[in-house]
Amino acid sequence: MQYRLNNSYYLVAGFIALALVCLCLSFAAAAATKHKRYLYVQSGQNIFSLVKVLYPDQQKQWSSIIKKIVKINPHAFVAADANRIVAGQRLEIPVISSKTRRRKPAVVKKAVVHKAAVAVGSVIKKQGKVFAISSEAKSRNLNVGSEVFVGDRIYSGVKGFVRMSMIDEAKIDLRCNSEMLIEEYKLKQGDNRSVIHLIKGSVKKITGSIGKMAEDLYEMRTPLATVGVRGTEYAIRVLQAHGCDGSVDVNSKGLFVKVNRGFVDVKAAEEQKAVAVGEVVYMADQNEKIKRIDAREGVFEAVPEEKKSYPGGVLWLIWMIPVLIVLRKVTENAD
Repeated sequence: MQYRLNNSYYLVAGFIALALVCLCLSFAAAAATKHKRYLYVQSGQNIFSLVKVLYPDQQKQWSSIIKKIVKINPHAFVAADANRIVAGQRLEIPVISSKTRRRKPAVVKKAVVHKAAVAVGSVIKKQGKVFAISSEAKSRNLNVGSEVFVGDRIYSGVKGFVRMSMIDEAKIDLRCNSEMLIEEYKLKQGDNRSVIHLIKGSVKKITGSIGKMAEDLYEMRTPLATVGVRGTEYAIRVLQAHGCDGSVDVNSKGLFVKVNRGFVDVKAAEEQKAVAVGEVVYMADQNEKIKRIDAREGVFEAVPEEKKSYPGGVLWLIWMIPVLIVLRKVTENAD
């Protein structure tokens, strides 16, 4: 009798222990899934822009975050390539904690020594009136050899033009009646950044080393949309109805973007469109959608001049030669 009671006791205890283990496992699974996030990839989106939006305060971790997303979502990337994301797939978005720095013990403050601003580019070609206003609201004229800095707001006059060579070997052409702000420009391994704001006017840019790596931050901002670039040559015209340097007037102050080499992403408030080489997109205002157009000559560059030929005039001169010879002989005989 005592033996049966002992067996029953151990059996009940075993069931209770098993129930407790299952309960703990279910709580752990619930806690794990509670913090998971998912999103579906829309057409035209890329992993780089998604990470910038989802982790805005963790810029130094963007590269590792992208690698982790690719690793845990192999179904959403072709050949595990971060540049080849598949539209329509569901992505699991990992929770990444921000790295916090340990507080250092208080130290006696030393006298502050202000370092001179570091130039991020220089003028290599210029014509007409071109000047810059620094972040300290100081104005200066720009000439060939002049340096430009982060925070500079650069202006070109009615007949102005300036070409700048940047620290990453990028080339920027700012055309007439334009205004451009250099918001950020930094060339540092793992933290390359180029953020330029074209407030109005026309610009042509050939990108340098910034923008070629996945973790680089590269943006050309305008009042209507932002252009994200990956190793490209492109032209932008925004809020400029009147043409300059031989380009035509347009019946709009909207945004025109043309890609000469590579590709760009044009991102507005509610949509994003990829633009390939040879394509032109147009956005009338912030309430309109981005659409592809066939841009006529002269929107981004001077209208080519037609070379005039005078075949009739040449034939007339050839015909006149024997007539002149005959007239000369007649004159000589008369003498």
